[in-house]
Amino acid sequence: MIISPVDTITFGNKSILKKEFRKGRIPLKKDITGQPLKKGDETVDHTIPKSKGGKSNLYNYSLMSSVANNKRSNKPIRNFIDLESLIEYIRVMLDVKTMDLDGVDYLRGWLKNFLKALRENK
Repeated sequence: MIISPVDTITFGNKSILKKEFRKGRIPLKKDITGQPLKKGDETVDHTIPKSKGGKSNLYNYSLMSSVANNKRSNKPIRNFIDLESLIEYIRVMLDVKTMDLDGVDYLRGWLKNFLKALRENK
């Protein structure tokens, strides 16, 4: 049974993205900024920052290294994107299908937030 991301408002250690990454089910080497992504150093970044109206749900989370997340803070995401790493993030997520996470479903919601963040400079 796949848990609905909208119903799963989680943060920190309870994030499905972090859980699946730590179990090796999301085989990313870098986050969307190009920073190395390592177990124990991963965080979830609000694609649209909470301070700019972003919600705390899976569709607004990106796996990110703690270094990149701290650098970004609530600054516009467009200033931190590494295009090759973004493409790889999407490619990897397309192949994720676990009991708790459907990568295609995640990307449908996440890309809406990501594009909104780019368009509105959030």
